[in-house]
Amino acid sequence: MKYKFVAMMTSMLLLIQLTLPLYTVTAEENNPGADETKELVQKGLTIFEIDKEVNRLNAQDANIVLQIKQNEQDITKQSSNVDSSRKHAGQVMRAYYTGDRDSIWMLLFSVNSFADALRMFEYLQMIISNDHRALAAFTDSFNKLKSLQSELQASRAQLQKTKDKYLEQRERLVKLQDELDKQLAVSAQASVIENQIKSLNEQWKQVGVPLFREYLNNLSAAFRDLPQYVTKESKFMDLSSIKNPVITISDTDFNAYLHGKNELLQNLNFQFADDSIIAKGQKDQVQISITGKFLLKENPDMNEVRFVVDKLEFNGFQLPDTTIEDFSKEFQLGFVPKKIVSYLDVVSVETKNGTAVVKLKLSL
Repeated sequence: MKYKFVAMMTSMLLLIQLTLPLYTVTAEENNPGADETKELVQKGLTIFEIDKEVNRLNAQDANIVLQIKQNEQDITKQSSNVDSSRKHAGQVMRAYYTGDRDSIWMLLFSVNSFADALRMFEYLQMIISNDHRALAAFTDSFNKLKSLQSELQASRAQLQKTKDKYLEQRERLVKLQDELDKQLAVSAQASVIENQIKSLNEQWKQVGVPLFREYLNNLSAAFRDLPQYVTKESKFMDLSSIKNPVITISDTDFNAYLHGKNELLQNLNFQFADDSIIAKGQKDQVQISITGKFLLKENPDMNEVRFVVDKLEFNGFQLPDTTIEDFSKEFQLGFVPKKIVSYLDVVSVETKNGTAVVKLKLSL
């Protein structure tokens, strides 16, 4: 009996030892750490923003469909106008080709008095004016029809592009949502994480979006005025080559310029690195980060230095490319030196080791 009891206790201990590690691993898997939690909350923010883009594309799709219908109706109506004006113009052209107008001019030589000649001349002028109007009406109506047809073609191409983009983002959204649902399904803190996702999304919507718009709007104005600032300060201009001046500005001087432009920008600081720019700011409890670079945008009349945003962060969470694209459409961050000094155009731009270097050329 004693041996049976000892054997039973030994078996229980072995069972506990075998099951304990398995329970521990399972608990660790179902209770994500801080990094895993942040990853899930980050995924929730990405889904929230991509869903906005999907809805925007869906609304854009509907608007384009309405535009296409309107274009088709306008083309039908304009085609009727073209047919009508074509008939009138055809009659005029036939009259000239068959010599009818020549015979009318010959009537001038059959009049009996100067007064009759004046009246006949006025009559002929009216005929010519009407002929010109008929031909002009046909030309105008035909050109308008061609323009409407081009608009319709462009609208259809835009519709296809929007549909393709919608399907791409929709597929991306479904995939991310499926991943998040599966990860939350095996998490012991699912409800806590879901609340964090909801809280972050609401904070981004109510606080983050307006704050980013405010920052970007003020930055846009500051960038536009930058050429005027650097050309007035001799320390930024290197005129050793008259034909190819060079502007060099440090990130310290650039930040001083921004801070003097606007109170909000006093909380934002740029750092110039090799082919990269990082701006960080904070207002109250909200932290933002903007990462990008200067690129030369070549135009036929004048070139532009454009600040292209590659990455946006809100309180440590990265925003998706759809958000960057949306902001980029709304706010253009850049400057055109030639708008300030008409004979100076930009030819290159780069950032390195705390400085930005803009090379110009003299163009008279």
